[in-house]
Amino acid sequence: MEKILLVDLIGKAKKAIAPLGHSKSTVYQYGLSWDELALFFNQNNQETFSEALAHQFVEQTTDDFKKGRLKAWRFKLYRLATNILLEVYQTGGYKWKQHCADPNTHLLTAHKKLHEAFQGYLIQNGKSHKTRELYGTVSRQFLTWLQTEQNITVSNLELKNIPAAIAAIGQSYQRTSMRTMLSALRNFLSFLWLTKVTTINLTDAVPSSGVRKSAVVPTLTTDEEVKMLNIIDRSTLAGKRNYAMVLLAMRTGLRSVDIINLKLKDIDWRKNTISIVQQKNCRPLSLPLLSEVGNALVEYILQARPKSDEPYIFLKLFPPFSKLAGCYNISRRIIDKAGIRQQDDRFKGFHLFRHSVAAKMLNNEINLSVISSTLGHSSTESSKHYLSTDSVHLKACALTLKGIEVSKEELL
Repeated sequence: MEKILLVDLIGKAKKAIAPLGHSKSTVYQYGLSWDELALFFNQNNQETFSEALAHQFVEQTTDDFKKGRLKAWRFKLYRLATNILLEVYQTGGYKWKQHCADPNTHLLTAHKKLHEAFQGYLIQNGKSHKTRELYGTVSRQFLTWLQTEQNITVSNLELKNIPAAIAAIGQSYQRTSMRTMLSALRNFLSFLWLTKVTTINLTDAVPSSGVRKSAVVPTLTTDEEVKMLNIIDRSTLAGKRNYAMVLLAMRTGLRSVDIINLKLKDIDWRKNTISIVQQKNCRPLSLPLLSEVGNALVEYILQARPKSDEPYIFLKLFPPFSKLAGCYNISRRIIDKAGIRQQDDRFKGFHLFRHSVAAKMLNNEINLSVISSTLGHSSTESSKHYLSTDSVHLKACALTLKGIEVSKEELL
């Protein structure tokens, strides 16, 4: 790699981040971080940039942070500023990205390798990114429990250890999420058995199912949907984006993850269709683009969407204009502002719109297989829990008390 003075590399880095549109305050903070790095280089009698010395600077600031000598925000800033210099040095430019800490940092080396092998196993078996993410979280929680609560190795695990692990990990999940957690744990334990890490098949100790969802699926009425749409201020940039997102969800039932990953190329304006590959199950899905949804998207794209090379339609409002990380807060704020569902904080995400789409189709007596196809389910079984929303037809199934004799006292 060609030698370059640290001061010159910092100058190149400042030019590289300029197109990202950072605020003056952010650029100033980067500058202070680079000054600290320059001081570290000076203390080590180094004028030209050195990758090894830059990494030593990060290691020192990490140690200072762990010992309480450096605040978390400043440590993260120093680390990010150094990473920017390293990327400019190695590639000649910089592309903004999220720098996330490794979630496996706390794991023992043997457990890290085991976790990485499990991720590779999931990829080989065609698991989607979201599934790998979930299974990775549960397996990490299991390994964390093992190294902090148990004085045994993975290879020495016994069936009697698994219930304790389930009880510990289960504290992080709602009752209705236990089935998903148990499925992920069962897959991880099966992997341990198949790869001969364990001497016995520990999946026998995992219950076949957790608590089943028995509550009625939450939905919105037409009046509530209209109230929500009317409450959005479409004169603002945020309002135009949020209106388009909410309307898209209300009319198509797309999952929130598919909405934030929706790309400009996914829309065929001539044929009025939306065609995607679903993030959850990797299955293709094509839906009609309704005129009101298309108009809302056009209004956002032409009048409010930031100028960006990002392929995604919905972007953050402030630089760097990247893809949204999620949209729960968008729907929650709109629902709260509209005064809807104030008695229940659990169901204010975009999935509520998906439920409502399914409920309307059921009320219109649309076949379950069509509903399943519209929602992008891989099986009609996934759509059956929406049957609880069809109160009209459920009433027709209710049985009378005729033939069941009871006394007045018992009724009281």
